[in-house]
Amino acid sequence: MTERSRAPRLRRGRLALAELPLHPAGLPGYRAAVEVVRRLRKAGHAAYLVGGGVRDLVMGFAPKDFDIVTSATPDQTQALFSRSIPIGAQFGVVTVLHRGLSFEVATFRAEGDYRDGRRPDWVRFADLESDLARRDFTINSLVLDPDEEEVLDWYGGLADMRRGVVRTIGDPQARFQEDALRMLRAVRFAARFGYRLERATRGAVVAAADTITRVATERIWQELEAMWSDANRSVALALLRDTGLLVRVVPRLAHLASGRGETEHLWTRTLRRIEALPKDTPGEVAWACLLADAVCPEEPPRERWDGDGPYAPEEARAAEEIMTGLRAPRKLIRSVGGLLARRWVWYRAHDLPYGSLARSIRRDTNGCLLLLWKADAAGLGRADVVLVVEKIAEDLRVSGKMLDGPNQPPVTGDRLLAHGMEPGPRIQELLTEGERLWLEGGLDTEEQFGAWLEAVGGTAR
Repeated sequence: MTERSRAPRLRRGRLALAELPLHPAGLPGYRAAVEVVRRLRKAGHAAYLVGGGVRDLVMGFAPKDFDIVTSATPDQTQALFSRSIPIGAQFGVVTVLHRGLSFEVATFRAEGDYRDGRRPDWVRFADLESDLARRDFTINSLVLDPDEEEVLDWYGGLADMRRGVVRTIGDPQARFQEDALRMLRAVRFAARFGYRLERATRGAVVAAADTITRVATERIWQELEAMWSDANRSVALALLRDTGLLVRVVPRLAHLASGRGETEHLWTRTLRRIEALPKDTPGEVAWACLLADAVCPEEPPRERWDGDGPYAPEEARAAEEIMTGLRAPRKLIRSVGGLLARRWVWYRAHDLPYGSLARSIRRDTNGCLLLLWKADAAGLGRADVVLVVEKIAEDLRVSGKMLDGPNQPPVTGDRLLAHGMEPGPRIQELLTEGERLWLEGGLDTEEQFGAWLEAVGGTAR
């Protein structure tokens, strides 16, 4: 008896495209994907749209991309499309470039056991049912037939959508043993769609949570980054804690979630801060909000302030170390550290001179520091304080005095040297002092600049 004849004959559910909340015909990406499918079919191969793009259509979202599965081998696919990239051809995947878009075209395949918890022992070309059986969750196993204009469902994905659950295909313990990263994906999908983890699926995540450490850090990072970029990031954070995954992927955050003493307060504060973030929050702000209380739960003491107010470089370095361990991009790591170093400035807005507060705000050209401060103020129940900061930010934008604005301070290193100042640390001190004074409106004219220069020991000209 062949593998094909032993495969279970599953009853398919069907949903007409006309019943979808978002009909795909008007989406350029869908039309291009359908053209790829039809070219494959014209050559005698089976081909369908599958996966996340179909799932999103059924949910009423415009998909970011569409994946295609086919009976064609990689060589046959490449023969049909002159613009293709065989990056994953050994696994049956070819990237097809069509109408300015890229589509992953994968040959139907079945997989062997995952004895190393990362990759199958073997992969062979198979049929559609076998291909769907190897996928992770029922909501990701939907198939779209563009010619019949219907969505096909072998594993109850449509019913699970109606119930609002994330459920594995088959035995959840086996699915997570095959690839532990699926546990993070389960959390991400549940949070993103407002679903719950199906009981057996959730139980399997809890039981296997410690195996997440077998997954490459780079893959874990990609899942975390996707969670924090979503509007429901606070739900994902709580679900990571409840399933036992958080302590394995970000232990410093899990310490806050221990539910004992002061850490319970800090955990609640962290959740409030995350919930206050807008949907399209940049990644560096989301990470700074997540790690703020893990590395810097209290305002730095006065002896660690500088001329612009509270300054926490050691705490910032701690956050950078956490992100470095997660293999985050270096630019993002530096940005998060820079934000957290000035985390508490907003808290002292009523106590700091205008020029000192404005210096920090002036450098916030992308608005990330202000976003962190507003979320932090919401987390601490002090939204009134941050209004002062927002007013200064608006004043600087209107006056063109932001760092990238047209209006720049008259005090520069070259001008100070030209007026007789000696090179050395004093130059930097004067640049800082002059910038603060200029922001306060005290160096807007050449006369004011000349008077200040004489006062600090320079030579007026």
